[in-house]
Amino acid sequence: MNLKIPSFLRHVGPGVITGAADDDPSGIATYTQAGAQFGTGLLWAVFLSLPFMIAIQLLTSSPP
Repeated sequence: MNLKIPSFLRHVGPGVITGAADDDPSGIATYTQAGAQFGTGLLWAVFLSLPFMIAIQLLTSSPP
């Protein structure tokens, strides 16, 4: 079965997925626009920022 993705969803797809992770409307609009403009071109930043985000979460979490 050959499914065609509408051009609108093809252009904003990465941004909609990212925007769905946040709740506020302005964030969803911003992430959708960024996803439409850059697509997956900024995916490399995940590998740089993820270790720092994990470290900050570990440092700021309360002990069990």
